[in-house]
Amino acid sequence: MSLRCTANIAKHAATKIKAQGANHRVVQGACFHTRERAKLPFDQQNGSNGDNMGSKAFADCELGPVTDLFLQYAKKRDFEDERGSYLCLDGVKDLLESIGERRSEDTVAEFFRYADVNQDGKLHLDEFLVAADQVLGESPARIVLIVGGPGSGKGIMCSRLAAECNAVHLSSGDMLREEVEKGSYLGKEVADIMARGDLVSSALITALIRRKMRDYPGRRVLLDGFPRSLENARDFSELCGKPELALHLTCDDTILMERILKRSRENADGQVRSDDNIDTALKRLRNYHKYHAPTMAWLKEQHVPIVNLDVSGDPDSVWDQLLAIGRLMRPVTKL
Repeated sequence: MSLRCTANIAKHAATKIKAQGANHRVVQGACFHTRERAKLPFDQQNGSNGDNMGSKAFADCELGPVTDLFLQYAKKRDFEDERGSYLCLDGVKDLLESIGERRSEDTVAEFFRYADVNQDGKLHLDEFLVAADQVLGESPARIVLIVGGPGSGKGIMCSRLAAECNAVHLSSGDMLREEVEKGSYLGKEVADIMARGDLVSSALITALIRRKMRDYPGRRVLLDGFPRSLENARDFSELCGKPELALHLTCDDTILMERILKRSRENADGQVRSDDNIDTALKRLRNYHKYHAPTMAWLKEQHVPIVNLDVSGDPDSVWDQLLAIGRLMRPVTKL
């Protein structure tokens, strides 16, 4: 399922916003004119389309559920006036936590003050979505993609980069499992999909990645095991922007197979991964090669710098290659 294929969910959310009141946007537009132009989160004067509210902060697959949760929280508290459903500060904090945006009390209070254009202590749905676009929709981190086949040492590379370069290591698989454990609305959807034995959609995985990235503003994030397909890459670019760099770990398939099977024999805790057997390893390699070439071609088309690393040696030799590249890029110093 691509982001475009879920556009009907966004339309559903926009319809609910309209249902809050016929002059809803007119009232809010008047309020925006009373604020300093530099602080406008939603530029009504330039003709911005209100139907797109929330589209920067939330993916299409998130916007409908977030809208429903807002209305549910408001109904639970019996918060409704002539403009429609609204939340106060505590309700906004609970809503942000329920969608995985766990922020400090000071940050939530600042978010609320920014969004409360009427300064009446009430946050209506459109105000919430507009503020979310401004506060949550900005580029959350700088992304380095770690691309390589199974057994290429992506995890080892990311762990060392995180330890020695103060980078953040994110694994798409770990994020899915964490979201399920948290029991968030997206986690519940992921759990249902997995229980049916279906594949989690590219749009859903990308939405989870972007949410996690928001915890590390300005940091360099190493994204391990993603994108795995051309659809992944396109969705990621649309939601998170162009990656800063891609580290491409190259290795002969024979070596990859040997590493996977060796890993299954030498697992220290005696627990063998379900995918560390020859049949599954071959299937993983076939899937990797099926999607790898189109994904790399797309990255080149998008002018994402790609650094090819020969990972057929041990981890130290791979690290030495990175250090050599770093030394090469330093400016020459005249003694």
